[in-house]
Formats: sequence, C-alpha cells, structure tokens
Amino acid sequence: MDKRHLRPAWAEIDLDIFEGNLRAVQKVVGPRTRVMAVVKANAYGHGATECALVAEQMGCSLAVAVLSEAVSLRKAGAKAPILVLGYTPPEQADIVVENDIEATVFSSDVARALSAAAARRGKWARVHVKIETGMGRLGLAPGPALETFVRHLVALPNLRVAGAFTHFAAADGDRQYTEQQFRLFSEALSTLERLAGKEVTRHAANSAAIMDFPETHLDMVRPGIVIYGYYPSSSVTRRADVHPPLALKCRIAHLRAAQPGETIGYGRTYRAESHTVVATLPIGYADGYRRALTNQGYVLVRGKRAPIIGRVCMDQTMIDVTGIPGVAVGDEVVLIGTQGEDTISADDLAALVGTISHEILTGISTRVPRIYKRGGTWYVRDEATGEKVALATE
Repeated sequence: MDKRHLRPAWAEIDLDIFEGNLRAVQKVVGPRTRVMAVVKANAYGHGATECALVAEQMGCSLAVAVLSEAVSLRKAGAKAPILVLGYTPPEQADIVVENDIEATVFSSDVARALSAAAARRGKWARVHVKIETGMGRLGLAPGPALETFVRHLVALPNLRVAGAFTHFAAADGDRQYTEQQFRLFSEALSTLERLAGKEVTRHAANSAAIMDFPETHLDMVRPGIVIYGYYPSSSVTRRADVHPPLALKCRIAHLRAAQPGETIGYGRTYRAESHTVVATLPIGYADGYRRALTNQGYVLVRGKRAPIIGRVCMDQTMIDVTGIPGVAVGDEVVLIGTQGEDTISADDLAALVGTISHEILTGISTRVPRIYKRGGTWYVRDEATGEKVALATE
C-alpha cells in the first residue's frame, strides 16, 4: 500500500472486519430483531461516514450522540434512519426535520418545536421517547409525568412517536440492577403502547445486554463498542465472534544513540542506564496517544516490543529499540494492532492508563489520517471532495 503522500502516522480500518462484527451481532439477536449501529464519536474513532455506509448496506439504522453528527452523515450520503440519542435544543428543530433525522424527546418544549417545524414543511417529525430507569442522565421515569408527556406528544400535529428506549447503567456487571431497569422500562412501555399504539419501536440493549440479557433485545438493539471488536468488560459473555478493525501505526522518524546517564524527554523522567538506541515516533498525545503511557507503554517494531522512554510529547514519542536488530528510519511501528506474532489492543492500552477501550479509540484525533480497506482495496476519503481515492488493491 502506497502511503508516501500521507502523514507517517495513520490509522488503518478494515471495513470487512467491521461488517463481520455487525453480522456476528445480528446472529446473536436473530432475524426478528433489528440492529441500530451506534456510530457516534466518529464511529468510536473508526470514521463515521465509512462505518455508517457499511452498516446501512447491511440494513441497519444508525445512532449518533448529537445533531451535527447526524447532519454530517446525511451530507455524506447516508439514507438510513438516524437517531440522535442525546439532547437536541428546540432551536435546532428545523435542522432535524430538514434532514429527516429522528430526535430523542423527554421535554415538551423540544417536542413542540419539532411539531411546528414539521408542520411548516408539511412533513412528519419522528421522535423516540427516552425513559429514565436508573442511568441518572436523561429521560422521564415511569409514572404520571411520563403519561402526561406521552398524551401531549400524541396530540401534537405532524409528530409521530416512532420509538421508546432506555439505557442500562451496569449491564456489564450488575445483573440485579439491569433486571430492575428492564422491569421499569417494561412498565413504561405499557403506558406508551396504550397511548401511542403498538407500532412504537422498543429498544434497550447495549453491547453488554445484547450478550447477556436476551430478554432485552425487543424490537431493536444498539450495539456500540462490540461492533468495533471489543467487549465492554471482561465479565461480558463472548457470544459474538468479533475482531478489532482498527490498527494505529506510524514510521520511525529518527534514530540516535543515548549514552549512559543521558536523560530523554520533558521533565527528564527517563535516564539511560547503558548505551541506548532511541527511536523517535511522529505521534503524540495530540493524536490521542495517551500521555499517561509515559515510561510504561510499549509498541511493536519488527515484531518485537519496544518500551516507551520519557514522556509522551504532544506530537512525538520516544522508544527504546536497543535490543531490536536492523531497526531503520522509516520502519513501520504498530501502536495498536498486530505485527509478527504479537498484538497490542486498545484494551491493553486502557489497562495501562486506567481507562476503557472506548476512550482509547475515540481519543484518536482527526489529524490522524484514516486509511480504509474494503473488498481488498485500500483507500482514503478526500476531505475536499468527499470522493474515495484508491491507494492499492490486494
């Protein structure tokens, strides 16, 4: 693959693997349950446009966190239903309706604004009611307030209650609490079906619930991290055969010899104890490669592990390649992914810095070019034109 015109730090995303992950999830839930692919946060760092279009080809609907993400997908050509999972202010109602986007509602002011915007255009605004069952973020709890709200919704012109959903707080580790949340959601659904009809799409299951709570699959599921090849925690049953589509790579920019006693990097946090061959990598924390990996992370060079020495800088990182023969400027380095017989996963990096794979992946910044593989062809998406530019064919 010819990457000479690209920055020497990049992410590779195999969309065939991503498709395989979606198929694995669909196999778990069965043909009667639809899949809403969660492509928020730039598809967890993988590239929202490419992942959304693959998911759409498979018949999935799409979910994002904020309206701007949905609009970007429409501009990129996505035609599948798109739900904004988070809060959409009333003043953005016209944008929602113009772009045929589905909005989450839990307040009357937003619902009225959507109704009015749809009426002005002679269209229908489709909304999903968010039910609060124990996450403690957004939504209305089952009870009189929810019933009053739904009565208000169904009376509004040009507004259709398309769905209702909740979100589990601990499906990856607390069975009793998850079952309690689902009971509350079921109670709320009885109210919704009585007032809004039985055509309302019911959805609750995230990645963890898809695997361990089949009773929560309902009409539709919302897989997030699992379609990117990772499980939410080690306690979740591995029912789907999924694999990470993303690899993070760079090339060695510089080699130098450090003498015993010489320090490396900001703050002089690393001191060479012996003759050390130092390689500088053109990637740093501004690219999403976490500063917390300082003096504890590692990368793969020529199939061998090379430790990070000194602080991870904003744009560069230093590694010790003393024990790796034949290392040269331009050698490919793997920060996430496989090289030779070894692999570094987002889970591995997350464990080192005390976080989760979600944060590692979504943190890969937009200045890192994404290179995609689909059906044996590697390509990039031209930022100016939006067109695919082929790099190579295997």
